[in-house]
Amino acid sequence: MPFSDPQYPVINPSPNVDNCLKSMRFQDYIVLAGSTAATWGYGYILGKPLRGATASTAAALGITFAGMFVLQDTRARLMGFKENAEEVKAYGLYKHQPVKVVHKDRRFPTASGSVSASVKPVPRFDNYN
Repeated sequence: MPFSDPQYPVINPSPNVDNCLKSMRFQDYIVLAGSTAATWGYGYILGKPLRGATASTAAALGITFAGMFVLQDTRARLMGFKENAEEVKAYGLYKHQPVKVVHKDRRFPTASGSVSASVKPVPRFDNYN
């Protein structure tokens, strides 16, 4: 993901977990609550001898899955790989946006590489002995 040009404006090219948690949407909270409740119910239905322990274990697995899914989704929005109009309004744009290459004709593309230099910088070999 970090080596392809984003389709949307970049807000933070390298967000940490705190940035992702602060930029969660209502939909993300629904995913967290829904997957935790669904896995708890699944564990309760299938855990006949010890329903409470099985349901709690399943809920722990469900909230772990939902947490990783939501963090991945919010990180993609902050990095510009998913639709992020709400985040742009709230946090603003990153000062160095990647350069988008527009091909005039699909049959004759320009040899520009697959990514822009602002996303994947060109290596410098002048500081090696």
